[in-house]
Amino acid sequence: MKNSMFHSKRFWIGLSFFGGLVLASFLFTWYGKDLYSQTQVLIKGADGNVSQSAPFNPLVMPPFGSDRSGYNLFFKLIIGAKFTILFVFGICFIQLLVGTLLGSLLAYTPDSLQKFIEKVCKVYFFVPTVVLVNLFMMLLMIQSEHTGFQESIVIKQFLILCIVTLPNLILYISQEINLFMKKEYITSAIVLGARKFHLFRKHIWLSVKEILVILFLQQAVQLFTLLIYMGFFKVLIGGRKMVKDPFGGPPTAFSLTNEWSGLIGLNKNELLTAPWIILAPLVAFAISIFVLNLMVQGIKERLNTRFVPIPQKKQDSVVEEKKTTMSVDKFRFANMKPLYKGKDSSYE
Repeated sequence: MKNSMFHSKRFWIGLSFFGGLVLASFLFTWYGKDLYSQTQVLIKGADGNVSQSAPFNPLVMPPFGSDRSGYNLFFKLIIGAKFTILFVFGICFIQLLVGTLLGSLLAYTPDSLQKFIEKVCKVYFFVPTVVLVNLFMMLLMIQSEHTGFQESIVIKQFLILCIVTLPNLILYISQEINLFMKKEYITSAIVLGARKFHLFRKHIWLSVKEILVILFLQQAVQLFTLLIYMGFFKVLIGGRKMVKDPFGGPPTAFSLTNEWSGLIGLNKNELLTAPWIILAPLVAFAISIFVLNLMVQGIKERLNTRFVPIPQKKQDSVVEEKKTTMSVDKFRFANMKPLYKGKDSSYE
């Protein structure tokens, strides 16, 4: 356990970052309503005249400024953190659970069936994931505009993202298991009559479970990136609501959950006039992806220390000693010659 992945400082730093952010989001939602629900549209000078109007830049309203409605962007990011992070991590957990099960079953199917499934999935991979997500979720966006926030909409979005990004994970896990099956100690166990379930439980699972945490974090990075693309197409987690303009202008869309991708997509027209409105959630996504990659690197370093190669000189000496002590007949399963010759060696 000395070189366990859970002894990585980078892993615990990342885990503390996401855990603290989600905890702060819940606490702020429960006890900080007076702060994040306040809006400030105008700022008056000492003479009582209006000096500035929303949106305010980060210098006027630190640390990220405000949107055009006067809401503090920092508070909106904190409120939406729990929806964004828990939604992504929940999808990754279900994907690993289902992907490991189906990938393991696929690895034990005949080679002809595996090749057929791989060819079918390769055709699927040519279609961009964001296009499939938009096709399946557009009706949910229209529904949310009339019904408001509903848990059924979030569950459907959760399942769509799980299914759309699952085939690649299934194929990857099945290929990893096939690689483990080709190792010498696995083939030796098969020759000696080991059952498939026993091999998976005693040998393959011990190797596969070490990469599941890395797969979890890598899937989270891909989902965070996918959410950014979804935001630009105004496909929001939890749905959106349309508010009519009292002056007769076009209706304005608002996110029902304040999740980060929605803050990007709904304000993309502000890129030239008030770029901090888009940069604030982009910075939140960038920091989250950076922390995830930091965790992956920390775990990989810990796993690599388990397999430190033996120095060449010592390795050569060990090989020479083995060669001088005993020889193995490569064309037999075992060396049938007796190790000790004496009076009782009549069967030689």
